[in-house]
Amino acid sequence: MSGCGDCSSCSIGDKAKEYRNNSGKPAVKCTLCGKEVTFDKLPENRRVTCPECGTRIEVIPLLLN
Repeated sequence: MSGCGDCSSCSIGDKAKEYRNNSGKPAVKCTLCGKEVTFDKLPENRRVTCPECGTRIEVIPLLLN
């Protein structure tokens, strides 16, 4: 697979706004299943993967939303 958008399980519209959860960790809600996805540091490509369903999510950083 060469990149996001190459398969039917993800699309260009899979974007979510970053927020801080109750524990203070950066997080987003999965655009497919709604599970909270947390991360310590946002990857350079601004994409995280939902551990529940495997959806690739483009994170809109907290400073930009």
